[in-house]
Amino acid sequence: MQIETDVCIVGGGVMGAATAHAISRMSENRILLLDRYGVGNEYCSSNDVNRVFRFAYGGDQFYTEMAIESLRLWKELEKETSHELLIPTGLLMLEGDDEHANRFNESSFRILTKLDVGAHVYDGTELRKRFPQFQAGSAFFDPHGGVLLASESLETFTSEAGSHGVKILEKRVTRFRDKSGLEIETAEGQTIRAKKLVVTAGPWTNSLLKDGLTGITPTRQQLIYLKPSRDLEKFRPSSCPVFFTDHHYGLPAAGIDGVKISNKELIDPVDPETARRSVDQEQIEQCREACRKFVPDLAEGDVVQTKVCLYDMTENSDFVIDRDPYHRDIVYGYGFSGHGFKFAPLIGKLLAQLVLDREPSFDLSRFSAQKSQRKPQLTSAQLGKGE
Repeated sequence: MQIETDVCIVGGGVMGAATAHAISRMSENRILLLDRYGVGNEYCSSNDVNRVFRFAYGGDQFYTEMAIESLRLWKELEKETSHELLIPTGLLMLEGDDEHANRFNESSFRILTKLDVGAHVYDGTELRKRFPQFQAGSAFFDPHGGVLLASESLETFTSEAGSHGVKILEKRVTRFRDKSGLEIETAEGQTIRAKKLVVTAGPWTNSLLKDGLTGITPTRQQLIYLKPSRDLEKFRPSSCPVFFTDHHYGLPAAGIDGVKISNKELIDPVDPETARRSVDQEQIEQCREACRKFVPDLAEGDVVQTKVCLYDMTENSDFVIDRDPYHRDIVYGYGFSGHGFKFAPLIGKLLAQLVLDREPSFDLSRFSAQKSQRKPQLTSAQLGKGE
């Protein structure tokens, strides 16, 4: 059986859904969105309670500028759909013993101040007065930090795309080729003919890449939700910001009666086909230890939920947003390296611009798909991960 479409998108996580949404708004193309397990499935990295939004990116002004535009697009989507997707809380970056993390925080403050978007420094006394849940010698505050409701965001992009005529199918793509036009083959034995192809397959991307293109390392990220031992309301978004410690990040209890804690530096390479989906007790204990130092009321809290999320890491934590160097009708969006969710509406728009042969809103040279064009990591964006 053969299906014909104008644009085929492989991968129905938040990036694929945001791309489908953007293309459907910018054109009259027929669009087909494919996901091997179905959009919003239990294996989908985008399908979780919440994600971090922030302007703070160390000394990397480019990502901060992308975040500023992404915030505008999130607000636009919220207004159009009457759905709250981003809860403003601010981001608290706590001083610790790790000098790399401290430099990231200081550099973030300098860039936010330079761009005149607001930033604040708390000494220990001011911190305890403003945010008594936390303890540290000092902290930097990004007032634009917040909590993205992850599953709701994915559902919103998907439903809006569907309302604009996007068709969504549960299909596993095994390969694609140019045979007098693009042909995408599925494990179910179907062939899809498309004028344009977008690959947003996340941790499963490597199986679809040609030699010479930037690959990814799928990694296993472990998420723990702890219920405070007292006064849960102090940890709701109205009272508690998103926070970074030396090696961990946390989100207030939004969408769940637990504060999300995870190690932002954990690198655990896996095969996405066989990755273990349970959390290690060692990681729970490490999260508790971080809380004992910075957030005491969480340290002995009950674990109310755990989740394993797969990241698609590039060698320098920069994304891949590019056309195939040998076939301009193939567009790639992957390698979001644990810090991409906040940019979803912008990345969807950028990929749509590439598909529709329009000038991208941002310079994408940094996000090349070619290994030879990739640059060394300029700043430790990885230290600021928090997805």
